Amino acid sequence: MMVGLFSKCYMDKSHKNTQSMLDTAAKLAQTTCADMILLVTHSGVTPAAVQKLNATCPVLIVTRNKDFLCGIEETGARRLIDDGRNDGADFEQVRQCVIKGMDEGYIRRGARLVCLCRMLAPRGVDALMVLDTGVGFGGYDPGDISELAGDLPVRVVKTVLNIAISIGNEGREGEPVGTLFVIGDSKRVLRHSRSMTFDPFRGYSEDAKNICNPDVHEGVKEVSLMDGAFIIREDGVILSGGRYISASMRGLVLPKGLGARHVAAASITKTTQAIALAVSESTGTVRAFKRGKIVLQINSNQRHIRQDRR
Repeated sequence: MMVGLFSKCYMDKSHKNTQSMLDTAAKLAQTTCADMILLVTHSGVTPAAVQKLNATCPVLIVTRNKDFLCGIEETGARRLIDDGRNDGADFEQVRQCVIKGMDEGYIRRGARLVCLCRMLAPRGVDALMVLDTGVGFGGYDPGDISELAGDLPVRVVKTVLNIAISIGNEGREGEPVGTLFVIGDSKRVLRHSRSMTFDPFRGYSEDAKNICNPDVHEGVKEVSLMDGAFIIREDGVILSGGRYISASMRGLVLPKGLGARHVAAASITKTTQAIALAVSESTGTVRAFKRGKIVLQINSNQRHIRQDRR
C-alpha cells in the first residue's frame, strides 16, 4: 500500500514539474520571440497541455513513440516520428532532433527555438533551452547534404555524417578520436586500400553491419579507436574497418596543417567516385571530401557548417 502511495505521489510530482516546464516554455517563447517550441519526449504530456502551449507558439513534437499524442495535429501542433535512436550526450540528442526537423521542412534555418526535452525524468520533460539555428547550427542546410551525397542515398550519408560529428564532439571514453569514413564506389576503394589488422566486421550479416542500423552505431564508435578507414558500400553496409588507403596523391592541394588522414581522404576521392568524411583527432572537425577537395567542413562543438561551392 505504501509503495502504491509513493508511486502516485511521484507521478503527481512529475506531472506538476512537467506542467511547470510547459508554462515556463510558453512565457519564454513570448519573451524571446521564438519561432517554435520543440517538444522532445515520448510520454507524460497531455493533448490539452500541448493545445494550450500551441496557442502561444507553434509546437513541433519529436517522439519515437508512434502512439504518443497521436492525432494531436488536429489541435494545430505538428508531430514528427523519429524512427532512429539518437546517440551521444543530451544536447546531441536535441541537436539531432532539430536537424531532423530541418530535414523534414518543419524548422527553417535561422529559426529561434524553445526546446523542451526529457533528460533524467522517466516521463514528461525536465530540461529547457533556447536554440538559434542560425548560430548553433551555422550553415546547416539539407541541400548541402544532398549535394554532397550526389548519387549516394542521402540517408546513408546523413547517418555517417551524424556519427562523425558525434565522434568529433565527444571522442571516446573522454579521449579525442580521429577516423575516416569512405562511402561509395566500394569495389574500386577496396582495390586502392589494404587491411591493417583483423577486420572487426568480418563474419557479421549485412543487416548487423549496416551503418543505418542504430544498433551498429556504438560499435562503429568503438572501432573508430583503431587506425584506418571504414569502407562503406553505397547501401550503407560496412564492408571493412581498419583499412589503409593507398591511392595516388599526385596533384593534391590541401590546406597546411592537415595530416595523413586528410591526405588519404583527398586521394581516395580523387582516384574514385567515393566521398570521404575525415574526423580530426586534434580538433574534432569533420571535413567532407569529394573529387579530391574539401567541400564541407563542420567545426567541433560550434557545429558550424561551411560549404565550398567549386
